[in-house]
Amino acid sequence: MPHATSSLGSVLLWVAGLLASSLACAQPATVVGILEGSATLIRQTTRYALAEGMALHEQDIVETAPGAFAQLELPGGVLVGLGESTRLMLRPRLAKGKGATPLYLLQGWVKASSTGGFGYASPAFEIATQAGTSVVRLAGAQYEVFLESGGGKLTARDGPPAVLQLAGGDFVQRREGATPAVARRATPEFLARVPRQFRDRLPARGEQLARRNVVAKPLGEIAYNDVAPWLRTEPAMRLQLLPLWRARAADLAFRAGAKADLAQHPEWEPYADPEGYARRLAEEAERRRAREAARQAARAAAAASAAAANAAGKQP
Repeated sequence: MPHATSSLGSVLLWVAGLLASSLACAQPATVVGILEGSATLIRQTTRYALAEGMALHEQDIVETAPGAFAQLELPGGVLVGLGESTRLMLRPRLAKGKGATPLYLLQGWVKASSTGGFGYASPAFEIATQAGTSVVRLAGAQYEVFLESGGGKLTARDGPPAVLQLAGGDFVQRREGATPAVARRATPEFLARVPRQFRDRLPARGEQLARRNVVAKPLGEIAYNDVAPWLRTEPAMRLQLLPLWRARAADLAFRAGAKADLAQHPEWEPYADPEGYARRLAEEAERRRAREAARQAARAAAAASAAAANAAGKQP
């Protein structure tokens, strides 16, 4: 039945095409729903201009310019607003054997809203909320967290261990060198600084925008200064960035910047200063050989001394 077989094959191809089309129109894992001003996507070693409708992937870095705002739409209806001068990474892996963290905030402003459980990390803390909305400002070791609604938990990641249980309306403030303090309401100073786009819930547009075929516009390869803030953060973050970016050490300017800053990221030594690294390994090997030779000489001397003492004891 060649004709029937051919017809069946055509039907299967048609169904496969229909499914592929449906999947192409479905919302990807994370979509840029709103963009005001300019923002940059760093994906592996390339910088791109962020655009509405762009799909984002694991280990993508998004950075907003001064005065800019972006809203990301994550799976499960989670909306994440980014204020100006904000840097964050999607789905980094901070510990072996554990799943990826949805977000890692390096600096700036984030507003996260979810109908279920959601959480993310920063160098200073982890926050987990349940059916809540949180607004966070992070600047170095200082941060402010306002839980607009829902329940939540904040866990300190630097300094003395601390776990804070939060209720809607709670405000956490941490100054450099101090422990986090909780108040029942946000300070007027904090509320005055909150980005205007954070004041109202903005519409979700990811499903609509996912139908677009947005092509990322490359801006060029990353320079060292573009990513230096990420290479000065905690080791768990730096180590996963090394395989992504070490190829850039072939660029002399990038290598020079990384070499000058090696104290901040010593794992880059084989790539930023290969000659110095080889020399250091040779010197360490020579010191190990010298220590081993000294140990062998000491053992030989001890054996000779013991043999001499034994021989002296046997004389009549």
